[in-house]
Amino acid sequence: MSDQPLAARRKRPADRRDQIVDAAASLFATSGFENVAMSDVAAAVGVGPSALYRHFGGKDDLLRAVIEQTLERFAATLNGDDVVGGVANFAVTQRTAPLLWVREARHLPRPQRLDLAARLEQLRELFTRAAIGDTADLGARLRARMALAALLSPAFHGTTVPPDQFRSTLVEIAGAILSAAVDVPEPHRAPIPEGLSRGSKREQVLRAALRIFADQTYASTGMEAIGEAVGLSTSSVYNHFASKQEILEVALHRGNGYLQITLDDALLVAPDEAAALRALVTVYADFTLRHPALVDILITEMRSLGAQAEPLLQAQRDYVSEWVRLCRTARPTLTPEQALVTVQATLMAMNDIARDPAFTATSNLSAPLSAIATAALGV
Repeated sequence: MSDQPLAARRKRPADRRDQIVDAAASLFATSGFENVAMSDVAAAVGVGPSALYRHFGGKDDLLRAVIEQTLERFAATLNGDDVVGGVANFAVTQRTAPLLWVREARHLPRPQRLDLAARLEQLRELFTRAAIGDTADLGARLRARMALAALLSPAFHGTTVPPDQFRSTLVEIAGAILSAAVDVPEPHRAPIPEGLSRGSKREQVLRAALRIFADQTYASTGMEAIGEAVGLSTSSVYNHFASKQEILEVALHRGNGYLQITLDDALLVAPDEAAALRALVTVYADFTLRHPALVDILITEMRSLGAQAEPLLQAQRDYVSEWVRLCRTARPTLTPEQALVTVQATLMAMNDIARDPAFTATSNLSAPLSAIATAALGV
């Protein structure tokens, strides 16, 4: 029998579990699962750590509850007559939920992670059927998937827009994507060849590390696993990189450098802003499809660099601001906030497709991906 006074037990809120889940969701989204302790969650709720363990066996159990709760709330938006509007409202009011699915769920044990990924895929399929009907047409399914990614894109940027305007802008972008007239080639499911590897062991280490980071998370990957992937001992890996962080930093700087150079190239030859934006869409679509692991860590692992991430984050902001400038010039009726939401939604739609093997196994996807993204931008 508990030695806690009866009066104290009666004061315990009936919704304490929900309070804990909501507080954990906020902390995981803001600081990252690996940087949040159970005591941090308890402090946010205003209880002692022991109160958390009455409801959850540990931090993994709490993270799973957070993901399940956000998926349940997302599922509730897929039952109405206006599914696009419902998802847009969810994206604005439950803004960090997709960030938790993409970034934090990867920290769960593999069986749980796979269960939740399967549940998310079921919900994506429900959205697809609501948006385009029950069809196997790859072009329609590509548009539906990109529309959903665009709707959920607010999770991945910090733009502040009045809620009604935010929702209406997202709905407009999704509508443009869903109505885009694009032909997609029949799926080609032959294995994609690996191609030739760089001769440099340093480059082989870098390439292997990117794949492992994307699959297993940066936090859970050790230098030993990276070495094993390329047939090197752990000590030999240190001959090429001083630390795991250096590997991540080199990879992210390389990706950023490519985008910055191709941005300059597009601006140098474009006759006007709309043409430059279309050229950038094509370049970015090719980049995402050829380097999905790099795209993945750009989305999920930037914060792992700590203070060293700031130059990269600033470069990302500068890159996006160029897209926004071009978009506003091509579409002068857009406000700065609308243009930024539109650009971010378009980029995230391309990122989402590149990270999904169900689509990237299709040959010649770059052209339809570019065409749909161009429609999303309205140029």
